Amino acid sequence: MAKKSKNKRTSTWSTDRVLSISAFFISVISLIALLYQSYLAREENKLMQKQHSATVMPYLSQWFDDSPGKHNMVIGNDGIGPALLKKVTISTKNDQHFNRTDDFFRHISKSNTFLDTTHYLYSTVAEGILIPANSTTEFASFDNSPDFKRFLNLLHEIEFHFEIEYEDVYGSRWSLKYDEDIPTKIKD
Repeated sequence: MAKKSKNKRTSTWSTDRVLSISAFFISVISLIALLYQSYLAREENKLMQKQHSATVMPYLSQWFDDSPGKHNMVIGNDGIGPALLKKVTISTKNDQHFNRTDDFFRHISKSNTFLDTTHYLYSTVAEGILIPANSTTEFASFDNSPDFKRFLNLLHEIEFHFEIEYEDVYGSRWSLKYDEDIPTKIKD
């Protein structure tokens, strides 16, 4: 009689094998937990940066003040941090562009004689100027209301436009345009 051979496959789960597989799964789970914690830490860091940035956020605005005793075109920082001007662009209908108020006022005073006989002051608004929090810069200031109104009419005639790009101490940037009331955030 022939002997039947039995193919017995015995699975031998030794203690060492069980421990090594368990250690492998525990290390994989630990790695996943570490990666998730790193992700959460990055997100918390981004949130904290936003919070810090909000504590020093400048907010530039512009307005005209033609009240008794004041005849000004004003740029003010209503925010809680300084605004560092990074780019100033002043343009007119003849496609003339200026990056400083000094150059702009020199140019318009050449072609508009009423400015020669008018007493007015202007501030330098240019790249690199810092406008502190809760302060104003008078773009132009006139002694009397009729001259100020003539100046505003002149700005309308030459199709005056400006754009000021500025940033906070953390490097976040905004843009203020002459024809817009609210500054817009420039994408990083």
